[in-house]
Order: sequence, then C-alpha cells, then structure tokens
Amino acid sequence: MSARPRPVPAKGRSGRDENAAGANDGVQRLATLLEVEGALRKLPDRRAVEIFAVNELRRLLSYSQAAFVSFDGHGRATVSAFSGLSQVDRQAPLVRALQAVSARLLQRCVEKDTLRGDLKAEAGEVDAGALAEWPFEHYLLHVLRERDGRPFGALMFMRADAWREADEVIGARLAEAVAHAIRALAPRSVFERVRIPRRALWVIPLVLLALMLVPVPMTAIAPVEVVADDPFPVTAPMDGVIAQVLVEPNTPVQPGQALLRYDDTTLRAEADVAARREAVAVAKLATLRKAAFADPQARQRLAEARTELELARVERARAERLLARVEVRAPKEGVAIFADKARLMGKPVKTGERVMEIADPSQVVFRVDLPVSDAIAIREGGRVKVFLDADPLNAIPARVRWASFHAEEIPGGLLAFRIIAEPVAMDEQERRALRERLRIGFRGSAQVFGERVPLAFYLFRRPIAAVRQFLGW
Repeated sequence: MSARPRPVPAKGRSGRDENAAGANDGVQRLATLLEVEGALRKLPDRRAVEIFAVNELRRLLSYSQAAFVSFDGHGRATVSAFSGLSQVDRQAPLVRALQAVSARLLQRCVEKDTLRGDLKAEAGEVDAGALAEWPFEHYLLHVLRERDGRPFGALMFMRADAWREADEVIGARLAEAVAHAIRALAPRSVFERVRIPRRALWVIPLVLLALMLVPVPMTAIAPVEVVADDPFPVTAPMDGVIAQVLVEPNTPVQPGQALLRYDDTTLRAEADVAARREAVAVAKLATLRKAAFADPQARQRLAEARTELELARVERARAERLLARVEVRAPKEGVAIFADKARLMGKPVKTGERVMEIADPSQVVFRVDLPVSDAIAIREGGRVKVFLDADPLNAIPARVRWASFHAEEIPGGLLAFRIIAEPVAMDEQERRALRERLRIGFRGSAQVFGERVPLAFYLFRRPIAAVRQFLGW
C-alpha cells in the first residue's frame, strides 16, 4: 500500500510567502540606500547635496516636506534648501518660523542629535501664527556635525503623521551620509592636508625663534630724485619784476650768456631823473661861482651847491648800476635748471631770491626724502639702492654722503629727513654708463640700509612703536 503525500497546510504556505516578501522588501530598501549614498558621493558641491537631501531622500523616508538648515558659528539658523523649491525666500513667515524653531531645537541637541515632536508645540508666540495653518506639524530633526563635533546644519523632515522610532533610525542613517558628503566637499585647510609629525610641533617653534634672532640690515623705502651736485645758484641782484627769460629750462649756457631780463621801465625813468638832477646841480654851481666874486651870499652857498652836485652824481651812478643789472648773465658754463619759463615771467622777486641754478649735468647725486615714520639709523657711507621709474628693473648702487639731523617739511606736508647719496662706480667705464643713465629730475624709489638688527625687530618694529605710543612706555 503506497503512502499518500501529506497535504501542506495553507497557513504554512502563507507564512513563507510573507517572509519572502519581507526579505525582498528589505533587499530593495538596502539597494535603494546604497544607490542614494552612491549618488551623494557624485554630487559636485554642498549646494547640490542640500537640494538632493530635501528632495531625493523620500525614496527611503516617508515625509511630506523637508528643509535643510545651516548653522553659523553663533548658532543662528538659516534655511538654505526646501523641498520642491529652487530658491528659498528667507523673508517668508514660514521660513523664519522654521529657522527660529531649528535654533531653539539645536540648544537641546547636546547629547542626542535626533529629535522628533510637534512643530506647533516648539514654536514661540511670534512664530505660532506662521505655523498655525501648516498641515505638516510633526517634525524629525537630525543635526549634522563637523569632525570636531561643531554643528553646521540639520535636516528637518515634516509630515502630518507622527514619526516612529524606525523612521528615526532610517533618518539618522541618511543624515550621517549627507553630513559625510558635505564634509568631504568642504575645502580642507593646509594643516589638515599636511600631516605634521608630533616632534615637529616642538621643533618648528624653536626654529622660528632661532630665525627671529638672525641679524639682518634695517631698511626703509623712500622717494628719491636725481639732483645736481653742488649747483651754482642764480639769485636776483635787486628787487624788481622779471620781464623776459632768455633761455629754456635744462638747456646749456655759456659764461656771460644772458639768462633773464628785468622790467627796466622804472629804472630808466629813475636814471633819467638822476641825470637831470645832476645837470641842474652843475648849472646851479656854475651860476654861484660867477656871482661869488661880487655877492658874499653866493660865496656862502657854494658849499651847499657842491654837496648837491655830489649827491646828484651818486644818484645817477646808482641808477646806472641798477640799469646795468637789468640783464642777469650766466656766471659759469653748465645747464640752466628751473621749473617753468612761463612761471618766472612777470614774477616779482626780492634781492637774493633764488631764480634758477647752473649745474654740471655730469655731476649728479641722489636726494632721498626719508619720512619720519620710516626713519632708521643712517650713518655716513651707508648703502643705498636706487630704482628709478625710468629703469625700475636695474638698481643703481650708491652710498650716503650726509643725512640731516632735523626733519624738514617736503611737498605734500610730510616731515622727512633729507639724505644725499652719491652713485658708486668701480671704474671709468661704469661712470660713463651712469652719466648716460642719470638725468637731473629723474625720480624713483630708494632702499636705504641702516644698522643690523634681529629679524624679530625688523618685522615687528612698527607694531612695537604703535604699542609704545598707545601705552606710553
């Protein structure tokens, strides 16, 4: 007798089908999770991660709306992304209410990074009106943190139904993936990119301290101008008004060449008057001499007439001397140096006032105006490097001839110490090359070298001076 197969109960088959369906659902959710995490790794920047997080995570977590909240260093919250929106209006009442609630919830996330509850219960009096008609009142908040534990953002999921503990576990996993993606995209500092050995943390300060003690020359940068060496000043020989300038600026002149001419209208009139006075005095003296033989009073007036004649002759001679000075002539050969021809014409000048200079163009020096704020100890013979604007790539070596002890006011209202430096040439060929490169009036910058000081003083001289002036010690 053959045994008949025992029928399988229907209930057993149903259980196995449910188990198989549950296993397939779990596998599908795991595949979706891996797909979401893989998509997060491919996003180009933080903005893309924020938009992805509020829109694409609903494949694993059932929510109606989501917001990405960013926190600054002071805990202030800003909604930077919202599901279904490309741009967030931060002035909207709902957005401002969510920001206030997020900032309040962050203060409670000390030991736990996940919170769930009722939005309307968390809202304050100001934000309650904005959330009164909001249908998705149940929230699930996950705080995102940096590697050192500082919060930089949060994911807030909202829906109408209450959240379960299983939803909290899934949300925490997704929040960790989002935080990791944002941290990976953040720019890393130099100290994070470079791994410094522990021993180097002690060696580096010692090396820096040793470098601070290395002596270096104290330097300062100041404006410089090429000027004539020992120029001959042409001064006004008398008071008057310059009528003509007979030479052009920076042109060669010869000894005795006329440089400028005064207005001689008044001088010629004075000379003519003096000549007439002399003629009157001569006639008066001749008349009295003739009358002196018969008139005793005429003889008494002879001495007075002679004195008047001498005075008239002195006045005429003075007028002729002044008239002879109408033309100012060059005392030596050289180049006439002055600023502007038109500025001199018609200018009233006083006796002894400098009008121009006569200089040898081959004999030049550097005039450096060192501001008081950059003043350093300068000694005679100190090094100077000159960089002219006409040739800024080539430095001209020079040495200090002398430096003033007192500061003078320079154009621009600044106080500066004046330094005269002479160019340094090794041989005649270099001197000839320097004369071709240098021209009176060229300007530039000069690097003045002073005494050697520790590198620390060189770097922190100005801060030290500012602190001393502020504290008064």
